[in-house]
Parts: sequence; structure tokens; C-alpha cells
Amino acid sequence: MQRYFLEEPIQNTIILTADMPAFKHLVKVLRAKVGTKAEFFDGQSRLVFGQVEEIGQSQAVIKVLTDIDQQVELPVEVTLVVSPIKKDRNEWLAEKATELGASRLLFVPMERSVVAWNEKQKAKQLERLRAKAVGAAEQSHRLKVPEIRFADFAEVLALEKDQGLVAWEESAKQGEKAALVDLAQISQPGQHFVAVFGPEGGLTEKEINTLQEAGYRPGGLGPRILRAETAPLYTLAALSTLLELEK
Repeated sequence: MQRYFLEEPIQNTIILTADMPAFKHLVKVLRAKVGTKAEFFDGQSRLVFGQVEEIGQSQAVIKVLTDIDQQVELPVEVTLVVSPIKKDRNEWLAEKATELGASRLLFVPMERSVVAWNEKQKAKQLERLRAKAVGAAEQSHRLKVPEIRFADFAEVLALEKDQGLVAWEESAKQGEKAALVDLAQISQPGQHFVAVFGPEGGLTEKEINTLQEAGYRPGGLGPRILRAETAPLYTLAALSTLLELEK
């Protein structure tokens, strides 16, 4: 069943206008007719089953038939803090992090970051990143589209969290393997889990120490050194295993 994300809260009747991606796909691509059914969600955890009642060149009217109760979100809200990375790997990360259940993705310049966007570039990047997240949320049948934005290091230090992890390759080299598992095991449904990942060159000792002082626990992600865009996905997959599959 096709699923569409809507920007506005869903009412009993949904109006799709010609400028909306859902209209373009449902009407122009799938060539929907009166009676065509699809699922719609509003990013606020409301998911409904709807049927096309009226259709035209400029709008389609969808009647909500019923609400759908699905539990597909991770039991904890996971914020990923990452450094901007090269080329289209940021978009790939946004797409895959959405599929794996992230609630928020913050792009934060760090001391060894190799990518720096100006304000115009940031606006374009954000548009592309959000589009990737919307598409991935629809494809993976999520109920929420992750929040994606730019932030600074000071904001990361001040983030409210119940558990905080900073992935650090030096921990892995020293054989540390308990932090991620320990933090997952004490996590309770509805809590906030924040995970910080450095750029290609890694985090500096100063950054690690500052994050520790702010309540983040350094931890390794296994014996192999992961790319900047791979480590966040490893963490999401591990959390899913520990919080969903093993429960």
C-alpha cells in the first residue's frame, strides 16, 4: 500500500493540491481514480487509510476511512549528531538513518570537519536532505519524518538527554565494548538517546573531554574502524537489536 507524508495535521477529509508531492505522485504517476486507496501520515504519529472521493487537474479529495494503529518507531527517540561529510554521502546518511528509525539528525561542524557550507549551500543541502528523509519515511512506513537541521557544538553540549554516547575509535582500539550496550539496557521507552559521531579525521581529545563533561560516555563500535556515515547506522541497528528484537 502506497504511503504519503502530509505537512499538515490530518483531518477527516484530506485535500491534496497540485503543488503537493503526494498529489503529483498519486495523480500524475499512479494515475489514481475515484476509489483508489492509500495510506497517509502527518509526521505526528497519525496514520490513516483513505480513499479518493474526487479528483481533478488541480486537487484531489481524500476521505479518511479509518485510523491505522501501528507501532513501528524505535522505543527511544534517537538523535544523531554528525559532522558534514563529502558529496552526496550526507543525503545517503539521511535516507538510511530515516529507514533505521532516527528521530533527529543534526549536522554540526567540528574541529576536523573537511566540509564547510555557506548559508546558501546550507539551504540547498537542507532541502535535499529533508526530501530524502520524507521519501525514506514513506518507503519504510514510518510514522515520523526525522527532524534534520544544522547546529553548533555548543548546542550539542546543552542537548537534553537521558543517555549520551560519543563514538570514539580510541575506545575501540583499547578493547572497550560495553558503553553502547550498557546505555541501551538502561534506556526506557520514551527516553532520549543522543549519539555523537566525529568527522573523517575523528574527534579531538579536547572535544571528547568536553563531551564527557557534558554527560556523554565515550564508547567503541566494535573492533573495526567505521566511516563517518557508517558509524551512525551501525549504532541505530544495534539499538534496534537491543531494544526491539531482543525484547
